[in-house]
Amino acid sequence: MDHSESRPAGRPRDADADDRIIDAALAEYAAHGRAGYSLNGVARRAGVGKSSIYLRWRDKETLLVDAVHARADAPSVDTGSLEGDLLGVYSWLLQHFLTEAGWVAVRVAVDGATDDATSWAAPQRVGAGHAAMLATVWQRAADRGEIPGPDDARVRVATRMMYGDLLLRAMVDREHLGSLDEAGRAEEARFVVSMLIRLLTD
Repeated sequence: MDHSESRPAGRPRDADADDRIIDAALAEYAAHGRAGYSLNGVARRAGVGKSSIYLRWRDKETLLVDAVHARADAPSVDTGSLEGDLLGVYSWLLQHFLTEAGWVAVRVAVDGATDDATSWAAPQRVGAGHAAMLATVWQRAADRGEIPGPDDARVRVATRMMYGDLLLRAMVDREHLGSLDEAGRAEEARFVVSMLIRLLTD
């Protein structure tokens, strides 16, 4: 994970400490949410001094965003069709939201909806990678003539529907989703994507 923008030049690289801090940040946020997430807690979990964190990250929000991205190895999906691409994206997100990093991304989104979080940029920053991945899918589909364009109203609705379904299921249906094998998750993805394709092409 490259967080060089947050780290002063010249600091010797310690990948083991970086990983411990990243994992500790995810564990702290998963356990306590925004209200209880602190660098003191992260430092205790990681077994480092808080000054070691500040040498790498400028603040706790930057650390959190970097931590989520570091543990979200998003695929490059290009199957040659809109349906195939959406299946790949949805299947990956379904699995991702069952991981600790994915659960933190869900909690960040929920915390970002509260009135006292209006100045908090983490939800937008955490979701930026997902948004870019899906924007690429829409643009390729438009280039192939499968949809009118990436800014079409139906595309915007389909995006909200897909993420709404994923976030809701990650919050209320985790036990069931976690019990599914790969074939079961694929079947779940096919059903949702078939609905999205109907919306986009009817």
